Amino acid sequence: MQRMWRDKLHWDESLPQPLESAWTEFCKDFATVGNATFPRYILQPKARFELHAFCDASLQAYGACIYARSFRDTADEVHLLCSKARVAPLKTLTVPKLELCAAFLLANLLREIRKIDTFDCPIHCWSDSTVVLSWLREEPSKFNVFVSNKISAIQQLTRGMDWRYVPTEMNPADILSKGAAPQELLQSRLWMNGPSFLQGERSNWPERCSPELSLPEIRHRVLLSSERVDISLSFKHINSFGVMMRIFGYVHKFVSKKRSLDLSSEDLRKGSHLLCRIVQRAHLHPEYRALRKGNCVESSSSIISLSPFIDDVGLIRVGGRLRHSTLGFDARHPIILPRDHPLTFAIIMHFHRKHHHAGPQSLLGSIRLQFWPIGGMKTVARALRKCIICCRSRPRLVEHIMADLPKDRVQDSPAFSVTGIDYCGPFYYKPDGRTRTPTKCYISVFICFATKAVWLELVKDLTTAGFLSALKRFVATRGIPRCIWSDNATNFVGARNELEDLRRLFMSEKHRDAVHNHCINNGFNWKFIPPRSPHFGGLWEAAVKMAKQHLYRSLGSSLFGFDELRTLVCQIQAVINSRPLVAISENPEDLGVLTPGHFLIGRPLMEFPEPDVTNLNFNRLDCWQRVACAQQIFWKRWSEEYLTLLQQRA
Repeated sequence: MQRMWRDKLHWDESLPQPLESAWTEFCKDFATVGNATFPRYILQPKARFELHAFCDASLQAYGACIYARSFRDTADEVHLLCSKARVAPLKTLTVPKLELCAAFLLANLLREIRKIDTFDCPIHCWSDSTVVLSWLREEPSKFNVFVSNKISAIQQLTRGMDWRYVPTEMNPADILSKGAAPQELLQSRLWMNGPSFLQGERSNWPERCSPELSLPEIRHRVLLSSERVDISLSFKHINSFGVMMRIFGYVHKFVSKKRSLDLSSEDLRKGSHLLCRIVQRAHLHPEYRALRKGNCVESSSSIISLSPFIDDVGLIRVGGRLRHSTLGFDARHPIILPRDHPLTFAIIMHFHRKHHHAGPQSLLGSIRLQFWPIGGMKTVARALRKCIICCRSRPRLVEHIMADLPKDRVQDSPAFSVTGIDYCGPFYYKPDGRTRTPTKCYISVFICFATKAVWLELVKDLTTAGFLSALKRFVATRGIPRCIWSDNATNFVGARNELEDLRRLFMSEKHRDAVHNHCINNGFNWKFIPPRSPHFGGLWEAAVKMAKQHLYRSLGSSLFGFDELRTLVCQIQAVINSRPLVAISENPEDLGVLTPGHFLIGRPLMEFPEPDVTNLNFNRLDCWQRVACAQQIFWKRWSEEYLTLLQQRA
């Protein structure tokens, strides 16, 4: 089966001739297994007994077999108890490693046997590999990982057992490693009854072998000097700068030949310097080599602006411009740390936890009192993104995907066929008579769902009659709409004082009935958006914001009469309806930009040609010129602040 796997044969392919012949021969021989007999009782009455386990391996397979030996004064009997074999792995292993795998298989097989209370007896383990026997006498930590793990497991499973050497020709497990047909097994006395020396005196057993002097798979150790460390360390598993400081603190004590085992703060500081020096020489080697020779670092170096230098202990530090300040030496000349290095991230997280999860700006300021990580804020921010506590304290809220636009917004229809309405204000106008105080007024905003065209109506008060009058003027000018949408009164709960009057108007049952009857009589529907969901009216809210913001800035502290204010509102309406609906093209040969005015009169709405009066003193202007000046200021601000936002394509 393993040979078929190695040859990468598919399930529907015919076998090659050698494999097919071998399989046919095996099937014929396998019929003789039915003739094999084994005794049900393998122990002699009132006799002592012991277990003998054998293991062996080859490049093809490895296995183990266990025999039960019962002995009395008159005779000894040995019978096969159990065995197990496995094919060698496809991954190439050396013969000593395969022999070790066989010993591991033997140990697991003995563990299962020892669960039976009957077999509480001495156990002897046999192997023909002197390397394996020598491995099992040593400490597992002396060897490489694979061998170390196997030795540790075998020593634990076979604790209290005796490991001995057996020659290959006397090892019954050799049959398992080389393979045998069923007929050969039945005719083999070595397989059925074990080696002949088990039936004699203990003095006839094979002698113990001497241990191997040079064992394979020894783990090599390298002692690093504190003065010359030129190796490249990646420190992939650094996760605590405090632990690394303690480790290298002990390294410093060992190099300095200090006999005390207690660490001091000076040992930790010197250990951290040793650690940083190793990392700097590995990852800032060109800069270190140039500075060691007394030269300047290359202009392409990432630390050229820091004016680096090497201190007395061999650390690359920031030269900077703070040499004459009153700060400490570490703050004036912090240690430079390479960009995106595990040690740099470990130091950042160490200070982050020490300063109770401070933010990037505060954390970087604290770190730079001792260390200078290359990359600065970006490096610190990248490290803080991995802090689990900070991520949990700032959970990312689930943001819902914006819904599809309603069909009235995306289907072509005549202008103002579907209209949204809202109020804007309050504004103030100057009534007739010098002694009268300024009076409130509002702007009723009508916006088309399809073309975004805007219609503004100035309303003197918040009454049902005033609203219906504005609605009648809109219908008489723009035609009867198919449907009108407006805010629900509950959207104004908790609004500012100037919207309280608007809320009372919408909540009035009399107002609702009057508007409903007017709509029915004129053949169109009136609909409200859902309660407490002002985002459903985003279309008219944007129009209100556009007009209200610039109108307030244009009027300033000026006070117009009602007719003047109404004229200004109409001119602002023309300006808003001339705004671009799409991005403005950079190609001068393209057609004019599309505006809502194209859907109203076939071209952008243009106001009366007025002379530019914005450069004149406002106090010198007459009443009409002040209105023109306010409108011109509005157009100037709109063109400068809004149109420039449409330069880039979304």
